[in-house]
This record gives sequence, structure tokens and C-alpha cells, in this order.
Amino acid sequence: MSDPDPYRVPRSLGRALNFAAGAGNAVCTQLLAPHDLSLAQWAVLNCLWLNGPLGVKALAELTGNAPPATSRLVDRMITGGLLTRTQSTEDRRAVTVDVTARGAALRETHEIYKEVNAVLLDGFSEAETEALFAQLARIEANATAWRDKS
Repeated sequence: MSDPDPYRVPRSLGRALNFAAGAGNAVCTQLLAPHDLSLAQWAVLNCLWLNGPLGVKALAELTGNAPPATSRLVDRMITGGLLTRTQSTEDRRAVTVDVTARGAALRETHEIYKEVNAVLLDGFSEAETEALFAQLARIEANATAWRDKS
């Protein structure tokens, strides 16, 4: 008799979070594809729509990416006509990034996260949703505290 589940894996929170994040990213990718946007591009645009022009460091902090990766993404988005980069008149090293008219035209995608949330939280009560967000924030805080201690 063959085992119906021949693969055994440990009950790992990291694995569960990774698989859930991957599934959520797939939903985002599918919803953003008609707009020719990646999730990373949408995140940058959304930060700029909400906050106005920002520096790359601020964009990195808001999107949760490393500054070098954010800088490369911004460069690609400038090449793609979604963003502009302006040098500060007071400090030549300071640069701000802003949305072009082409990037502004994509603002219709601003609330796509609501559709993503609806898909991912289908069947969750309001109390379960609030508890989930609180638990994820605790997990992040625990990981950050451990990392900073090391």
C-alpha cells in the first residue's frame, strides 16, 4: 500500500510564511499584469502617490527593500518612463524621485491591495483579520529584535 503523502516536512513557520507570501504575490502579479506592473514597481508608485516625491532611502524604508535594490528598481522605472529623478539644488548628492504622467495614469491601481486582501482573507472574520495582522507584526518584531541583538 502506498503512502498518500510520501513527503514529510517539518511544521515550520518560516516555510508557512514563505508559501503564504508566494501565494499572495501570485495574486498581486495576476491583478497587476494587465497594467504591465510588477509588485515591486506598484509598491514604489504607491509610496510616491501617497507621499509625493521621495528619496531612494525613504522609498527603500517604505517598501522594505535594501537601498541598492531600490535604486536599481528606480533606474528601471525611469527608463520605462514611470518615474523621474531630480537633483536637489541645495545638496547635489540629494536626489528625489517622482511619478511621471505615465506613472500617474496608473494610479487607478492604487487600491488593488483591497482586492488582494479580499482574496487572501476570504472567510476570515473581522476579529480573525485583526488578530492575524497583530500576530504578523509580533513575528516581525521578534525577528527584528533577534537580528538586532546578534
